[in-house]
Amino acid sequence: MADEKPCPDAFVPEKKWQIEQRWVKQDYYRGSQYPPFSVEPVPYERQRLAGAGMSAEDRALRRQWIKDQQLSPNEPRYVKELTPRNAFRRVYMGLADSIFSKLIPLFGRSPASMMRVVVPRLGLILLVGYWSYYQLKYNPKDWTRSGGFHVFRNKPMILSADKVVPEKKHDDFHDQGFKARAALRDGKTSGQV
Repeated sequence: MADEKPCPDAFVPEKKWQIEQRWVKQDYYRGSQYPPFSVEPVPYERQRLAGAGMSAEDRALRRQWIKDQQLSPNEPRYVKELTPRNAFRRVYMGLADSIFSKLIPLFGRSPASMMRVVVPRLGLILLVGYWSYYQLKYNPKDWTRSGGFHVFRNKPMILSADKVVPEKKHDDFHDQGFKARAALRDGKTSGQV
């Protein structure tokens, strides 16, 4: 058992220097920093029509070049190893990736990728909105507990002198609904008989 060799197909996590080396190689093989130049034979219509026109050799070159521009059905290639993700992101994004990978044959890679980004985020925003609404509606801050949310409402404006400003008592400040309670109104507690 101890002298068995590990399976060569087993997943071996890459070290940081190996990942950096792979990115350096990718950057090197990517090519020049300048935009690619066109190798299209007789690219302009004026060149094709000027003078005696195109020769049979020019037509064959141009036909071959146009044919070469068509992509095969499996292009462009998606190489998963070029976009590595850490373990937390793999777990966090796993459910959405598994769902939306099934939509690629139906909608295509670009629309499915856009839905993969937009739909989970909208769902998260909607979930946070529902949670916030629930907390504001059903967990208000009152005198019975220290938690909850206090919702401030606009007070009526008093602009003219004919309206009388209501006089408040000193114990109205920070009442939190204590005076409007229905329980323990008679002043008796469990210690009093």
